[in-house]
Amino acid sequence: MRLIELRSELLDEDCIALSFLAKERLSVEPFYRLELVSPDPALDLDGLLGTPLSVDIDLGEEFVRTFSTIVFAGYDSGQLGDQYTYTLELGSWLSFLAQTRNCRIFQGLTVWQIVEQVFEAHQFTDYIIELENDYEVREYCVQFQESDLNFVKRLLEDEGLYFWVAHASEYHVIVISDTQRFNDLDAPYGQMPFLPDGEESRAIPGREGIQRLQRTRRVVPNNVALRDFDYLAPSNLLDSDAQVPQATPAGISLEYYDYGAGYSELERGERLALLRLEALQAESHRLVGQSNARGLATGYAFTLYGHPDAQRNRRYNVIDTELSFVQGQPNSASQGSNVEVKLTVLADDQAFVPLMVTPRPAVPGIQSATVVGMADDEVYTDQYGRIRVHFHWDRYKTVEADASCWIRVSQAWAGKGWGVLALPRVGQEVLVTYVDGDLDRPLVTGAVYNGENPTPYELPKDTRYTGLVSRSLGDGCYQNASQITFDDTLGSERLMLHSERDMQQTVERNSSMAVGQDMNIYVEGTATSVTGVSYSYTGTSVSYTGLSAGFTGVSTNFTGTSANFTGVDTSFTGVSTSFTGVSTGFTGVSTNGTGVSTSFTGASTDFTGVSTSLTGSSTSVTGASASMTGTSVSMTGTSTDMTGQTQSVTGTSLSYTGASTSVTGTDISFVGESNSVTGMSVSEVGTSISRTGSSVNVTGTDVSTVGTSTSITGHSTGFVGTQISVTGVVISSTGQHINVGETETSNISFDMMTRGIQIIN
Repeated sequence: MRLIELRSELLDEDCIALSFLAKERLSVEPFYRLELVSPDPALDLDGLLGTPLSVDIDLGEEFVRTFSTIVFAGYDSGQLGDQYTYTLELGSWLSFLAQTRNCRIFQGLTVWQIVEQVFEAHQFTDYIIELENDYEVREYCVQFQESDLNFVKRLLEDEGLYFWVAHASEYHVIVISDTQRFNDLDAPYGQMPFLPDGEESRAIPGREGIQRLQRTRRVVPNNVALRDFDYLAPSNLLDSDAQVPQATPAGISLEYYDYGAGYSELERGERLALLRLEALQAESHRLVGQSNARGLATGYAFTLYGHPDAQRNRRYNVIDTELSFVQGQPNSASQGSNVEVKLTVLADDQAFVPLMVTPRPAVPGIQSATVVGMADDEVYTDQYGRIRVHFHWDRYKTVEADASCWIRVSQAWAGKGWGVLALPRVGQEVLVTYVDGDLDRPLVTGAVYNGENPTPYELPKDTRYTGLVSRSLGDGCYQNASQITFDDTLGSERLMLHSERDMQQTVERNSSMAVGQDMNIYVEGTATSVTGVSYSYTGTSVSYTGLSAGFTGVSTNFTGTSANFTGVDTSFTGVSTSFTGVSTGFTGVSTNGTGVSTSFTGASTDFTGVSTSLTGSSTSVTGASASMTGTSVSMTGTSTDMTGQTQSVTGTSLSYTGASTSVTGTDISFVGESNSVTGMSVSEVGTSISRTGSSVNVTGTDVSTVGTSTSITGHSTGFVGTQISVTGVVISSTGQHINVGETETSNISFDMMTRGIQIIN
């Protein structure tokens, strides 16, 4: 077997490798170069592109080391006798990712989940992720105008993850890891002798080892300090640091400081600071060497022995290798073949963390985006006044509400519960910039008009206008808006203030208005003015139609108030007024009410020297207490009609002192009335009472009748347990029928001397 053998479906057996170069380094995509000869003067380079090609290296004793690669480039390199030479550039499937360029947004994923999505989008599944630590979910992560490979490497470096390539016979696997456990190389390369005998360029069985291993030292920072800012908890001090115990050789503290490291919790900040420090320290203590060991491989470990410096006889982790295999002419065998291996190693107690060397994409100054939201929302926001947008470069989303993370909006003034708030609405075009130049920290800084969102004023016609015009929510049209507009026309300057519906103004203390000339106020409905000092109405006509006014818990105090009404015509139609717990005093008031219905509940009214004229009035008094002193009531030509009325008076005491009541020409009719009088003394003088069809029940009553003439026609009187005392009474009974108990009699004898009645059956 030759030192180098090739396996490819597109290469003939007469294609022979001349040399093979393999560069493999942790966290760097591998690179391979193959030089071969072929009798074909026009090797199908196009057909080879993108196809797998395996390079087998003879390790002796029937052991083979395979580099499983993919062809990414090929070109003619010359001619060797009657053979033609070609050069092929090979790589891993990671190199496909270097040929892409994309813009997209990832939300709510960890770094390794994002990496998986990128790999699987290309249908690459040959990878292994070996993680010991937990990684926080990234709320928002942007890939912008960068290759997939650059994006993946940048994310892995942020988290301190590294990768390398592990080869199998027919394929290779990308291994991503955060562990510091490097497996030993397969025997015999797990234990390597130090052989400084000048045979480093020849692969001699039994004489493979390390020919040179040289130390490299450099001054690097010994302290890493990080700081970040979390706007959701702005008072939290997010300072983190990590440092090595020993100082630099000069005794100087060298601090590496970075702001905006991408964390919101101190625990993560401390971890990131330690990772940055370990990455820097890994650069300061390295060993570089040369070997002829064909089995050396990046990502593995070996133990060195036999070095004159005893401290170097130890275990090392291989972080970088460059293997060069050169074999003789096409007909030569492996004897005399040249092997040269360059390697970089770290002591196994020195952690390897990749430096953050992958460049971040250039951040554009300002980007344009469209505000998005839920289907029925015109304003889509959260408690912090943040919005979501769709970036025009995002091909994976359109108007979905989750097209971006929640983004803060810059306002003209922002304080602790005060300031200016104007939220962009769904469909508006906004301008976005980035805090600290970080694509993962967008900030909306303004809004612009466009072809679908025109200006509120007609331009260039209305250039004289400056102002603020809103839009009513709920599918409001152009005319549904409130606005403040300044007209800056010289000589016709004005301020226009418009409320689409209601306007509310509150002044907690004083308010002043100065009008230089005229003031016009037009109220289409009702205008109400209350100053609490003076009311003056002159020549005013007020009309209320269908008005309902409710006052609850109102206290009104008028002291030394003079109210003057001149020529006032007040008309109330269909007005219902309710007063509860109101005390009203009227002095010298003359009130004229026509067709008025007034209801008083629990009212106390005091009238002094009041003259009241009621025409066609209906008054309902419930639970009222009325006190009348020195009152004269005169009723002339009054007719009172009570039909089907029931009055209940309980525990009522009426006191009339010095009252004179004159009833002239009064006709009182009681129909179907039942009166019960208990313990009452009634004195009637010159009274004529006519009762028709009345039933009177008198219990325990003392009635004194003087000079009374009583005419009873068709009257039925029932006495139950009654004693009647009649003095000086002449009774004329005609056709009288008296029923006592259950006894009927028509023969009655009156004994005026005994003052009693004798009934004869």
